[in-house]
Amino acid sequence: MKNSLTDLPYICKLLHETYQISVFYLNSFQEFEYEYLASDIRNGPYYIPLKELLVAHPYQKNPEEFPIFFTKAEMNFFIIHLQENKQYLGSLIIGPSLKSEISGESIRIIMDTYKDNPNKRKLIEFYQSLPIIDQPAFLSLSLLVYYIIYHHPLDSSLVIQNNKELASFHAQIENSELELSKGRRNSIFHTNLSYERVLLDYVRKGRKDQLKEIINYSIVGEAELGLLSKRSRIRSEKNLMITGIALVCRAAIEGGLNEETAFTLSDFYIQQLEELVHINAILTLMEEAIYDFTNRVYKANQQKYSTAITICQQYIYNHLYEDITLDQLAEITHLSSNYLSSLFKKEVGQSISEYIQQQRIDEAKKLLTLTNYPITDISAWLSFNDQSYFIKIFKKFTGLTPKQYRNDKQ
Repeated sequence: MKNSLTDLPYICKLLHETYQISVFYLNSFQEFEYEYLASDIRNGPYYIPLKELLVAHPYQKNPEEFPIFFTKAEMNFFIIHLQENKQYLGSLIIGPSLKSEISGESIRIIMDTYKDNPNKRKLIEFYQSLPIIDQPAFLSLSLLVYYIIYHHPLDSSLVIQNNKELASFHAQIENSELELSKGRRNSIFHTNLSYERVLLDYVRKGRKDQLKEIINYSIVGEAELGLLSKRSRIRSEKNLMITGIALVCRAAIEGGLNEETAFTLSDFYIQQLEELVHINAILTLMEEAIYDFTNRVYKANQQKYSTAITICQQYIYNHLYEDITLDQLAEITHLSSNYLSSLFKKEVGQSISEYIQQQRIDEAKKLLTLTNYPITDISAWLSFNDQSYFIKIFKKFTGLTPKQYRNDKQ
């Protein structure tokens, strides 16, 4: 497993936000450690029964190395067991979803399953709130999640053969072959995997100078986009780009970009993506995101410091809105305050206090440019309790007062 457990909440959050499907993580003790699901499910009467149903599902001590599908009361789920060095770490459960809108026969089966339930109307409303994902799309989603976690592609036929729940899918494979033939006739192909690997390697190494020659042949090449939504071309493009941003974000972290920075950027670009309504704008934003991530990796690698100094810088970045003391930094680096202060000045060329001030002013510049928050609030949030002192320090680093800076950027 190539992602640590600390990455899983972020992966689960993206899956939930992109596909509007519930995601649960059960740890190795079969306890719900975290979950992402719609508020109408969490606040509804079937939240607890749903979790009890999931806990009651048999989890094997020797988990298979592929997604496992199962159905409960017409609700579809798949599980991906998490393991590292053959040690079981827990399970991701994706679902529930429905294959199609509930029919009269489905309602009868549901009623039989919950025959002791007194409120039939709320039961039907609960089922109507579930996302509808057909079997091919649900299988593709399982392969995507498995790849994100293990970085290992699976053959869909292997998954189908090892899941009785997908037995009816064999007949659909023939139809998929027809789709491939249609694609070949129309010269529509998915991204060449080798190009994608090269692109992600450039991001990982901060090779911004090499991006231009590869970017048009990779995951943003319009002629090579796959289709993740038959209902909407725009939705399909967005889904593809969200997946691409997740991969680029991961590559940037592997290249040395601060995790908090990478995840914040990822959220920012996904939010921007959802606002767009034209394909060209989506492709342009994706290209911008790739360049941004790569450039940040490049800058991070240009400023290589010792481990202790890097730890300090990351801590400062992640706690700009809190009080930061030399003693705190000394404690997390296991160095004396005097030695750390001297080492920081030697490597960075600034004292720790000056560096913290500069980082806070850089953050203030973003808030002044991108928001309409009052200057007094920005000053207080960044621990400048005296506004006149904030103005003095801001002018020291920028040559302008905060008000002048904001007016200049508008």
